[in-house]
Amino acid sequence: MRRHRVMLDGRELYAGAQWTHVQRFADALRARGQDAVAIRDETPRPPRVPRPRMTGLPPRGTPAGRV
Repeated sequence: MRRHRVMLDGRELYAGAQWTHVQRFADALRARGQDAVAIRDETPRPPRVPRPRMTGLPPRGTPAGRV
């Protein structure tokens, strides 16, 4: 899971998985006059494992699969 952070004076005040929530928290601190910085988690995402298809069904995209 992602871990974006809000830092203030070298310490972590808030960590969250959703970037927009971290940005809003940092903006709220800045509105109060504190010098907060939102730091995005730049670690690469793990590759997604494809889920197995159900057997016995026609492939999606064929005319028989749209019925």
